[in-house]
Amino acid sequence: MSRRALLAGLAATVALTAVLAAWYAAAGQAGLVDAAAVAVVGVLVAARGTVPGQEPRPVRIRKWRRRERSSAVSAAEFPGYRKIAADLSWGLVDRRHFEHGVRRTLARLAAALGRPDPLAGESATGSGPPDADGPGADLAMLDRIVTRLEEDQ
Repeated sequence: MSRRALLAGLAATVALTAVLAAWYAAAGQAGLVDAAAVAVVGVLVAARGTVPGQEPRPVRIRKWRRRERSSAVSAAEFPGYRKIAADLSWGLVDRRHFEHGVRRTLARLAAALGRPDPLAGESATGSGPPDADGPGADLAMLDRIVTRLEEDQ
């Protein structure tokens, strides 16, 4: 061990002893425990800084491919398809999304087909105001509505 390293270790020991004594004098045993904890953390940080580390592993960069789901209808054929699909998926989750998204879309679709409102006899998900929190419509209800819209008159 070199003389320089020996002196550095001795200086660190004296400084640590002085800090522990000062904290003990200021706050008693609780101060001594606090000072010891801080000293241990300091020693660990210093030890970690002196130990040579390994080279970090290289990170593999994956090229994420954007996978489009193929559907029976393309966006070019039916421009509103994505919005309707998104409204339907949210309508299953939340009552508010059903009332403000799906219900209006289905009413416009029924009017365009010249059919009566398919939701006239349906209560979305029970009683309560349309903005109430709660689950959205279930798949069975949506199936009944779509079947009514697809029926020949």
